[in-house]
Amino acid sequence: MLRVRHLAVAALLLAAAGCSRPAPDAATGAKEPSGEPAVTAGESLDVLKDWTARHNEAIASGDERQWREAVTGALEAPVGARVHTYGKLPKTAEISLANPVFYVPRLDGFPKWFGVAALERSAGGEQQILGVFVKAKKGDGWRAAHWLTFQGQPPQLAYDEEGYAVPAPDRGLPAAHAKYLASGDESAVVPDAYSRNARAKKIGDWTSEPGGFTPGPGPSYALRTKDGGSLVWYGLKQEQTLTGGADDTLPAEVRDYLDKNDDKPGKTLRTSWQWLAIGYAPPSGKARVLGESVSLTAAR
Repeated sequence: MLRVRHLAVAALLLAAAGCSRPAPDAATGAKEPSGEPAVTAGESLDVLKDWTARHNEAIASGDERQWREAVTGALEAPVGARVHTYGKLPKTAEISLANPVFYVPRLDGFPKWFGVAALERSAGGEQQILGVFVKAKKGDGWRAAHWLTFQGQPPQLAYDEEGYAVPAPDRGLPAAHAKYLASGDESAVVPDAYSRNARAKKIGDWTSEPGGFTPGPGPSYALRTKDGGSLVWYGLKQEQTLTGGADDTLPAEVRDYLDKNDDKPGKTLRTSWQWLAIGYAPPSGKARVLGESVSLTAAR
């Protein structure tokens, strides 16, 4: 769905779904069910089918207004930048989703949200994805708030006695990740390889510091793991300044964005990036970044 600078997501295939009633894990002390399920089993399939149709309509139209009805939170800015730069995409870019597995928490009031893992098929290829869908208020449609490819095995989730996933706090993981990226502080988080490389002071032959990072936009989404920790989906905004390089060593998406605007970088180029990340925060000790995708949102 997005043109990304890097895509290195790991450890996300969850073993069971909230709608499939796995056995509860008594060892975690999961709370009794409270609130209504974010979505029923039947509704979840309808949400996925409807959203996929809207996604494919937006792909074909290149209309940013249609995309705004399909995405929210940390997905909004990168999708907007993609549409601005590349317009509509060919029919081969349309997707279908197969073998969905849903991770449905009970929630009081709005916003409602749930997670889904599925096999995304497009242009003859396929990849596993993990997404989060959000309904902000009654009467609104469901929008995608998080979307990543993935592989591997994560910490296992905990479930209540009726088989629903259990909401959890993010335990400060987004802020800890942002602090590491900006300053190198590893006191609260274990970064992955991509996060370490992102602190490099060179992009092509351009000189740069990592820049400023802030969590968001939009909230994080977290579910309790069997050991009492949290599996956390979140976004980070990055503002980065590049200096003193040649146009042809910039990342392709930056060059394309500037070309679309009939712009040249000059000696200083300010860029904005949106991170979509997922990580694990244990009950105590350092959190761990499991993976991320990073997309350009602006260059000037």
